[in-house]
Amino acid sequence: MGDKTDLFHCDEKMLTYDAAVVLEKIVTGLKQGKLAASGENGPTCVELPRLAELEISFKEKSKPGKSKKKLSIELTWKDNDAPVGLDG
Repeated sequence: MGDKTDLFHCDEKMLTYDAAVVLEKIVTGLKQGKLAASGENGPTCVELPRLAELEISFKEKSKPGKSKKKLSIELTWKDNDAPVGLDG
């Protein structure tokens, strides 16, 4: 089994406006084909493929008197997994 390494992790409470700013930076990186971030382990940059799998879910958990909502966005790909005919 291979090794897993956290290249970057963000888990903090912030204003939804500030969360939107972070997501906009991610969108810009996706459009440019690379994601850059700085965290506890220093700066990191990841080159992105032309094709990846996107999963989005919006969930709600309810209990009497309170509820919690969660938006999850996951983009996955395998290195060197470029489909034929998509270069260009």
